[in-house]
Amino acid sequence: MTTRRVLLLAALLAAQAQAADPYSTKDIELSCVAVPTTELTSEAAKSFNVERSPDRGLLTVTLIRKGRNGKADTVGGQIYAGAINLSNNLSNIPIREVHDGNSVYYLGEFLVSAPDTLRFLVNANVLGKTMKSEFTREFYGAQTVSAQ
Repeated sequence: MTTRRVLLLAALLAAQAQAADPYSTKDIELSCVAVPTTELTSEAAKSFNVERSPDRGLLTVTLIRKGRNGKADTVGGQIYAGAINLSNNLSNIPIREVHDGNSVYYLGEFLVSAPDTLRFLVNANVLGKTMKSEFTREFYGAQTVSAQ
């Protein structure tokens, strides 16, 4: 496992409590997590070119193909995402594809005015399948950036 992948996984493990339940088909799983960028270490943020700021969040989307032998691999696809805040304003989240060795991830940065609750809408087209995920995440005020 590469250092970049370890950094991202470590940063996102803390957010699993507010992650979307994975959307699964017979052989593909869509996994989504949204975190304040202040939860990323400075090293992880730098590695993935993410700006750490109290008014920014990071959406991570992973498409996982489950193999017959139990092996799971990430696969590429097309990802479209948006978020709706408590004032019912919809914002588009630009998604970029990140390659790390043989793995592929999708990252999207968005603005958030904490305190707020965002409802995320994620659509994926992968291997001829359309998948959708919807989940909410609370963002609290006074999120500070520490030099980790």
